[in-house]
Amino acid sequence: MALPSAAEEQAILRTIARAYETLAFDPGGEPDWASFASAFHARAVLALRVFPEDPGVRVLDLAGYAQAQMANGLKEQGYSEDQGQGTIEVFGDVAVAQQPFTMVFADRSVPAIDLFSLARIDGTWRIVSVISDLESPPRSMPEGA
Repeated sequence: MALPSAAEEQAILRTIARAYETLAFDPGGEPDWASFASAFHARAVLALRVFPEDPGVRVLDLAGYAQAQMANGLKEQGYSEDQGQGTIEVFGDVAVAQQPFTMVFADRSVPAIDLFSLARIDGTWRIVSVISDLESPPRSMPEGA
């Protein structure tokens, strides 16, 4: 395990924070998608449960995520994500971050976890993948149980 230098940690935390902060919007609005995308590599992949009710994890690119995120009447409700205390490990020019967060909807809050993979590309940290799920994802019962 490699702990990041203070400067690396701050740069990575700023990149991750930008992704969370730019997803927030008031009812009737929508996220700042250009600022959100600036935290990511253009070919980034996201594997996540967009809404708590989703039956499973979906694999999306940034455009697919933007479209999925605004479904289910979210534009009318508003939305934000609150970061918890996470961990970061750096291995040369790549890093992994485990980031607990809370999905904040108009009528409820749902704890979840993001696992970020980042790469330092041309001297700048960019998110290249996110895998995410609820802290306690719904489980299907095996048939016959």
